[in-house]
Amino acid sequence: MLSLEGLEERAKELAAEFVRASASRPGGSKGSRVLARLDENVRVLSAAYGAPAAEWLLDNFHLVESEARAVRRDLPARYYRTLPAVGGTVVPSILSGAPRATVRTTARIHALALDLIRHGDGRLDAERLTRFVLGFETVVPLAIGELWALPSLAKLVLIENLRVLAEGILAARASRREADQAFARLEDGDAHHDLPSPLPCAFVAQLRQRMREYDPRVSPLAAAVEHALAAQGTTPEDAVRDENQRQATDQVSMGNTVTSLRFTTTFDWSRFFEQVSPLEEVLRRDPAGVYSQMDFASRDRYRHAVEDLGRSEASALAGETQVQSALIAVEMARRAADRNGSDDKAAHVGHYLIGPGRREFETELCHRPTLGRRLRRWAFQHATAGYLGALGLLTSIGVLAAYFYALQTGGQGWAAAAAVLALVPASELAILVIQRLVAARIPPRRLPRLEFSDGVPENARTLVVVPVLWGSVAEVERLLAHLEVQALGNLDPHIHFAVLSDWPDARTETVAGDDEILAAGIAGIEALNHRHAALGNDRFFLFHRKRQWNDRRLKIEDRGSRSGQSSIFNPQSCEGKDR
Repeated sequence: MLSLEGLEERAKELAAEFVRASASRPGGSKGSRVLARLDENVRVLSAAYGAPAAEWLLDNFHLVESEARAVRRDLPARYYRTLPAVGGTVVPSILSGAPRATVRTTARIHALALDLIRHGDGRLDAERLTRFVLGFETVVPLAIGELWALPSLAKLVLIENLRVLAEGILAARASRREADQAFARLEDGDAHHDLPSPLPCAFVAQLRQRMREYDPRVSPLAAAVEHALAAQGTTPEDAVRDENQRQATDQVSMGNTVTSLRFTTTFDWSRFFEQVSPLEEVLRRDPAGVYSQMDFASRDRYRHAVEDLGRSEASALAGETQVQSALIAVEMARRAADRNGSDDKAAHVGHYLIGPGRREFETELCHRPTLGRRLRRWAFQHATAGYLGALGLLTSIGVLAAYFYALQTGGQGWAAAAAVLALVPASELAILVIQRLVAARIPPRRLPRLEFSDGVPENARTLVVVPVLWGSVAEVERLLAHLEVQALGNLDPHIHFAVLSDWPDARTETVAGDDEILAAGIAGIEALNHRHAALGNDRFFLFHRKRQWNDRRLKIEDRGSRSGQSSIFNPQSCEGKDR
């Protein structure tokens, strides 16, 4: 059991041991073995739950089952195999003194979780976790994948610890039952004493408790027990004391482990990740100052863009490689800011991570994308041509199939007609197939966005404009009521609302009722400002456009006069005049 300072020192020693070992190879098939071990742990705990062996398991077995399912979902074997690994003689030295049933794995972050929980007797909290990981990263940074795998691996190790405790409880329970059977044979006059070897402390404690009403000095069984313990170098009193101490220790360990397992389900791992990720610290140096203002999902997309550069590598240096890549992206953005100012798009790291500067960034890193990634980029760059080409190809296949089918069935005279008739259904089927394939293979990409959790800043002042055609006073009242509802849902003082109003088309520049409608709009906007922006009078605006003469619609007027739907005056001038 180490203190916080001791944990930090232990983490540094552990990182130095990994570096000295220079073991950097993938976990290989270990991922499937780890999940198989998890299933075995759950089976043992299920058996203990059915026994039952302890009240703590009766109360918390549902938690064990739910977290085991979460580990299987969040830590598939293929993901485990991509984690940077340690091997050779490093792992046995790490696991020395660990619980006897601990899974021996080569994943570096798994060994880290094992060591943390082992030195805390199953106790895990935010401060211990953060200081241990930060202590480790003072020597070698952890990769993004490792940090995201830590929650699942912590749960896995805690479930393993519960399995060890459950096995101890079941073994002690079996020893006590065996002691009861030995005492029952003694009461029946059986002089044969078949004692287990070595003699468990639980057996001795239970036997002495049952023999309190008898004289142990004249009991042949007690004498046999004392003789067996003497051969082991101990006494019955020491065995009873050891058993009581073991029960007390196990009780504390159970409480720590169950509490820690609950902690892993409620802890904000996203916030923890950004606290301990060295990559996050580098990206926050964005010269444009935009990265730190983005929401978590957008920042996560940037981080994964860095991770993709070395996704094929499962090296102990993966963390260092990611940090170096991020430093280069920040440096490229800084050079752009020095040339063109911090407002230039190239001054933001996102320009190189997910934007047009991605190729320049990869060239700077001497990184060559895989063939699949290059093909994917080419497809996105020629998305329209690819979509229409695939549509034309599938439609042509359908039309040709109908044509040749007609020829083969003896319809030479109407084969061309069959092809023409098949054009529409073939195109509809082609559209359906292509859209299904695109939706299945190309998930939507989230657009980066800023997070204004503390309100919209002054430099991001926003005007929400609602374009509308006003034809009556009732329409004005309905729109302004709706606008007020939207404003009440967005009370930030830096968000403003504007109505961009037009008149419907007409034969003249003004028609009866225009003045009343405009007056109602002006009065409504002033009333909204009076209620919601009494001091500034700048929360709501009205921008109204007059009808203008449209010369190009004169011919349309002549052709459409029969239906009565054409006009000479309209609110949007085709000549591009000032409206």
